[in-house]
Amino acid sequence: MQPDNLQAKLKQFGIYDQKQYHEQAFSRNIGLFSKKEQEALKNAKVAIPGMGGVGGVHLITMARTGIGRFHLADYDTYEPVNINRQYGARVPDFGRPKLEVMCEQALAVNPYLEITPFPQGIDESSLDPFLDGVQVVLDGLDFFQFEIRRTLFNRAREKGVYVVTAAPLGFSSAVLIFSPHDGMSFDEYFNIVDGMTTEQQYLAFAMGLAPRGTHMKYMDLKKVSLENKAGPSLNIACQSCAAMAATEAVRIILNRGRIKPVPHYFQFDPYAQKFCRGKLYMGNRNPLQKLKSKAASYILQHNKKTFKRTPPNKPLPAPDEKTITEEMIRYIIEAGIQAPSGDNAQPWKFAYTDNTIDLYLDRDADRSFFNVKQIASIISCGAVLENMRIAATALGISAQIDYLPNEGIDDHMATLSLFKTGKSKSQNLIVETLWERHTNRTLYIKKPIPPAILNNFESLISQFPGTHLHLITHKADLKKLAKLVYKVDRIRTEHRPLHEHLCNMIRFSEAETSIKKDGLPLKNLEAGFTGEFFLKATRSWRVMSIANKLGLGRMVAAHAMASVMNSTCAALITVDGIEPQDFLIGGQALERIWLMLSEKGLYMQPMAAVTLFKLRWIIEGKNGFSISHQRLLNQVWNDYHNIFPNVNLNEQGQVMLFRIGYSKPIECFTRRKGIESFIKSIAKNCTL
Repeated sequence: MQPDNLQAKLKQFGIYDQKQYHEQAFSRNIGLFSKKEQEALKNAKVAIPGMGGVGGVHLITMARTGIGRFHLADYDTYEPVNINRQYGARVPDFGRPKLEVMCEQALAVNPYLEITPFPQGIDESSLDPFLDGVQVVLDGLDFFQFEIRRTLFNRAREKGVYVVTAAPLGFSSAVLIFSPHDGMSFDEYFNIVDGMTTEQQYLAFAMGLAPRGTHMKYMDLKKVSLENKAGPSLNIACQSCAAMAATEAVRIILNRGRIKPVPHYFQFDPYAQKFCRGKLYMGNRNPLQKLKSKAASYILQHNKKTFKRTPPNKPLPAPDEKTITEEMIRYIIEAGIQAPSGDNAQPWKFAYTDNTIDLYLDRDADRSFFNVKQIASIISCGAVLENMRIAATALGISAQIDYLPNEGIDDHMATLSLFKTGKSKSQNLIVETLWERHTNRTLYIKKPIPPAILNNFESLISQFPGTHLHLITHKADLKKLAKLVYKVDRIRTEHRPLHEHLCNMIRFSEAETSIKKDGLPLKNLEAGFTGEFFLKATRSWRVMSIANKLGLGRMVAAHAMASVMNSTCAALITVDGIEPQDFLIGGQALERIWLMLSEKGLYMQPMAAVTLFKLRWIIEGKNGFSISHQRLLNQVWNDYHNIFPNVNLNEQGQVMLFRIGYSKPIECFTRRKGIESFIKSIAKNCTL
């Protein structure tokens, strides 16, 4: 509402000047403030750098309290990511300057406010004007704006201005007061010294904000990255910050009671139902605080090693409605290579023009015993196609798939023809899920899966012609399947080529994982300390064969059996034939179901040995297995048919057998090689 409209609205209520408005608007404050104090608040000047999650609520809280003058600074604009915690973030205001929006909001509360805006934010050149005449600064800077915060706090101390900083930590608010008269300075309290790295400065700031750290007990520190300047934040905490910081600002302005500057601190956590206050003697130089900082640093460094794939930024819109840029095509391919593959071998190659993407099979990526007739890799190519189709649709691009377009070229799996539709859709799949989907090998929680989710499988699978999904939910059938998996996984450790291939695909060190960016990081296997020791000790087939003779190899199979027993559901995807196109479509269906499970908070682990052994048995016969393993597999196939009596396992292609359930999230994800390693060729006419 424009100022003239505000004045007209006030006149409807018999208010014609500032005095009348002030008396009525803040009449309910009287009794907590005297009239003289209310007048002092009206004449007070508060500076708020930053109009984000905390700063925006600071402004509105102070305006409703009766503060009459403000210095406000911010250079940023609103976007969707601000919605969960920032007062001024609304869909109609996306793209608008935060400062402009919040000035409007504050003036709508009190049209008589005196606001001096600093639309370029603050820097060393604007600090003095920003602090002139100010009684207290309410810190609203982003957590990672460290250098300008440090400069602001130190300059405020020199100019005799109080600074209150309130940090939203989890559900809580932690408050510190920096006085120009006594207590410690910013550098003294946080122990900021020359030579510190940026991450060390961030950590020092975080540790000093809340020495008791009540939020640490429930916050997922895996979501905190000082390196990437990322961390969770809630509107709930921002509201608490404003209430607590505003109270201290009022205390300072009205000279009410004793001000307790740093090293005093206090934190209120409504979730933990705790209020902590104390005095951190020596600030961050306190010996106990140093130990806490080292522990926090260790946790954050450990979290860095538990790498998680993150999606790239979505491409910018094309210059016209019909153009498909190279940036868009590469984004679609990036989505494709997030697909699963046997032991994360990543058996794909791509070529593209300005409106097509060709997908090729890379046979050399996986020539293991498992990958009979390259079927495992072809299934993976199907998953790649589904990922690319979903990513294209999210960009407003229709992707028409032509399977096996060149009969004479066995490795040419498909061509995606791309057409700009102008309307982006997600088909109920958030495109970011493509990067979040993963295998979870932990023991699942025995928690029933809602029937509505299981019912969704049928509608999903029906979208892929010739594919079928067979569910196992009864405890007795899961027990039978667990015993079957135990027998099959025995073969995995007793079959030399399989054992050597697995060891070749395990990345036993972080350095090896970072360099190769394929295979299975050791931590990703969720084997625990004992399991990891066993895998390292038995890398040599000579050692593994001895372990097998001692019966130690069956520990791996026993773990697989326990994993199935702990699941509440298992499923088998089949296709009507065993031709490459059947498995490409089956791979698409597998990926779609996997993504749907990820969105619903469910996890999945393939049990590929069963289906791939069966396919080898059907296609190439039993001679690839030892006599003892042939006898064991004959028992397995009999059990397999009994578990799935309505499936013709000798004629239908088997895409994947997998277990499903709820579980804790994993810490270590598999990696992907860079897109350039997958590109065969680029047409010259591709638009960038």
